[in-house]
Amino acid sequence: MSEKKHVTEQEKHLFEDITGKEFTRRSFLKWSSLVAGAAIASGIVWDDKLGLFREASAQEKHLKDGEWIYSNCNMCGGQSGIKVHVINGRAVKIEGIANPNNIANISANYEKALSELGSMYNDKDAAGRICSKGNSGLMSLYDPDRLKTPMVRVGERGSGKWKAISWSEAVSQVAEGLQKIKDKYGPESLAWFGEDHSFTHIQADLCKMFGTPNYHNHSNLCDVARKASFKLVMGNERPLADFEDTSYALVFGWNFLAATKFIHLPGIMNRGRAKGARLVYVDPLYNETAAKADEWVPIRPGTDGAFALAIGHVLIKKDLVNKPFIDEWCVGFESYAKYVADKTPEWAEQITSIPAKNIERIATEIGENAKAGKPVVIDTWSGPGHHTNASLGGYAITVLPALLGMVDKPGTMMEPNKKGPKHREMEVDLPSLKKPRVDGRGSKYILGHGSGIYVETRDVVLSGRESTPGSGVPKAGVFVFQNFVMSVPNRQKNIDFIKKLEYVVVNDTHMSETANLADIVIPGSVYLERYDFSDYWVLWPVLGLRKPVVKSVINGLTEVEFWMAVIKKMGLKDKNGYSPSDLTYDAFYAQEYNPTPYAKEQNWEAYKKTTLAMTGKTEYEKFRKEVTMPEEGSIDEKTGVVKDKDGKAAGVKIGDKIFRGFNTPTRKLELVSELLKKHKLSGLPQYSEPEDRPTPEFPLYLVGFKQNQHTHSRTFNNVYLMEMRPDNPLLINSATAVKLGLKDGDAIWIESAFAKAKATIQVTERIHPEVVALQHGFGHWGFGKVARGSMNKVNKWSPAGTDDGQFMPGKAEKFSGQIVTKEVGIRIIKA
Repeated sequence: MSEKKHVTEQEKHLFEDITGKEFTRRSFLKWSSLVAGAAIASGIVWDDKLGLFREASAQEKHLKDGEWIYSNCNMCGGQSGIKVHVINGRAVKIEGIANPNNIANISANYEKALSELGSMYNDKDAAGRICSKGNSGLMSLYDPDRLKTPMVRVGERGSGKWKAISWSEAVSQVAEGLQKIKDKYGPESLAWFGEDHSFTHIQADLCKMFGTPNYHNHSNLCDVARKASFKLVMGNERPLADFEDTSYALVFGWNFLAATKFIHLPGIMNRGRAKGARLVYVDPLYNETAAKADEWVPIRPGTDGAFALAIGHVLIKKDLVNKPFIDEWCVGFESYAKYVADKTPEWAEQITSIPAKNIERIATEIGENAKAGKPVVIDTWSGPGHHTNASLGGYAITVLPALLGMVDKPGTMMEPNKKGPKHREMEVDLPSLKKPRVDGRGSKYILGHGSGIYVETRDVVLSGRESTPGSGVPKAGVFVFQNFVMSVPNRQKNIDFIKKLEYVVVNDTHMSETANLADIVIPGSVYLERYDFSDYWVLWPVLGLRKPVVKSVINGLTEVEFWMAVIKKMGLKDKNGYSPSDLTYDAFYAQEYNPTPYAKEQNWEAYKKTTLAMTGKTEYEKFRKEVTMPEEGSIDEKTGVVKDKDGKAAGVKIGDKIFRGFNTPTRKLELVSELLKKHKLSGLPQYSEPEDRPTPEFPLYLVGFKQNQHTHSRTFNNVYLMEMRPDNPLLINSATAVKLGLKDGDAIWIESAFAKAKATIQVTERIHPEVVALQHGFGHWGFGKVARGSMNKVNKWSPAGTDDGQFMPGKAEKFSGQIVTKEVGIRIIKA
């Protein structure tokens, strides 16, 4: 028997200081074994005699060797390239690597930065970077609050009474539960909600074979209004900004230097600024991007479209538009010019609160830069996008690059040239798939995205009435990697919606607020345990691979493996007898990789080692690429649109040449949208006021926002991230606080027409005086001990925080169906 270790008072204090827990021998030994492994892996050990950490001896360092395994992050949607240090099957460290997504979105800039930074650090991978979330991934992987086995409800919904079952039992029960709903109500009675990047194909496959058209994913919670706005102009849902090569960037409501969508963004903007680029940032909140900008433009929430129309007015009035480009590549200029003729800076000032002289100056700066041949970027994301007037307000912004001819050129808004994995589409011909969707996409929401409209489906269930004749009312819901309760605005409606469903399946890593309302909960994987492709958001073809770097910590199935098993149990196949469940987990992904152009240079086995495939370079002005006349094609003599024999637009004739053009109905940039006109609208980017502005009863705008330290509502049980961002006080302007008799740190009540909850305030100059703001994602009562607000002796983070979504009406934007998370009036009452 080994001798019992004597625990010194110093070790007791060290344990309590680091863990925040009371010392017990059992807890100390458990903790010290973990610390010892991590310390040795880092080359240091604790020395009892010296009372400090020292460098490990050669014998002590033998565990340090291990291996570095390449993969891709998924702590957020940014998908950075990473390498993970694994020792004896345990991941101990994560670092960024030299992937394009980590460094630059233009191929030439990537190669230059890779060379310069790699030489500087004598290590190519040192050029790569990851954010705080990426660095904290191990805390999510080894989170003790993760679900470890499938659970079936044995009490009332939300009672917290569960029974653990085996994985095979879970597969059988889910298959049987879904089949019962299908037999009783029809396949369209299933509504499915999933993440938009992870394991999407297997979920869409199951929905098709099952026969439901009602598949939704996370994009509806993110940027579908932006997608709609850009698609109206240029036919591309997600053009990307070349910040590194621009001379002037005007950015609306996108805190890209802190709430980093892609980790290369701070780097490319900083390099652009170093070369002389000017950054003007428009947002009610003075955030990190505003702090780094040359100018912050505080604006009333939801009025960005009015600002953009006034910019258009000034550009035309001062003859700063690119008339030759407009004549050749734009349609609708005369109608647009007539519409903005009275949209003066003075008109916009009354709406936006931006002084007219500032509007005129910014518009002039943009136009003069463009007129001088200097590249200009004008971009917009979720700030303007999460309002009830988002699509057309965004459209007013996205036409501005077209007016300047600043499209698909260096330093402008660029069209991605993506070549992603080739999914084998299910060939299914079921009558239920031809029924209208439950959420009104394509009918009520004419610019609706393939991700569906979450709140519309929810409200259909709550009302019990079809949104469209024949669409039906869902009776079952499956939620995969989606905490619907916390992610969708109007929390109470979300809870009532889930409670009204007859059968609910949740597949997630934790017992979230949504999972607690389910009938059966299936443990989810963490990204370090699974495969997925990362179709990078850079401007040349690049494909990353996420792969398992360790075995499942919970000895469970990945999401793909679980749903493959359910498909097999239900006997689902397409009309050719094909089913993805006939493949192994590895083969499912190999089948998607092998048809890609990357496979010619790297086969699947080689690709799994490198996890990175690239081909070609960044191409510019792709719309000018000449194409040949399609066989049996035709040309519209009036518009020049070239169509193939099936009537599909394939290009546009300009002069005596046929060009690829843009993917719009006219194959040109549309300042007046043909699609909108088809739906009996003017086709113009008409401004309308937000529907849910402040009132005398609720006099302040409340907006939600996000920060780099957290992702949506899903990272709040990660100890490292909670140490960095432990709570979310309500931000309020100092002048507003004085009027209300409030001081920094005061406890208050926030009240809207939909909810009332307690919070604390942070008084600051960093916000528009008519606006208050809460960081999104806080306020958990499920998920895990940290998320619920466990008190820690060292960090003392406040319990839970305040959920911003509870105060919102819970609406969808009227054209795209985008959820609205930044539009409601509230009042503040001192507690």
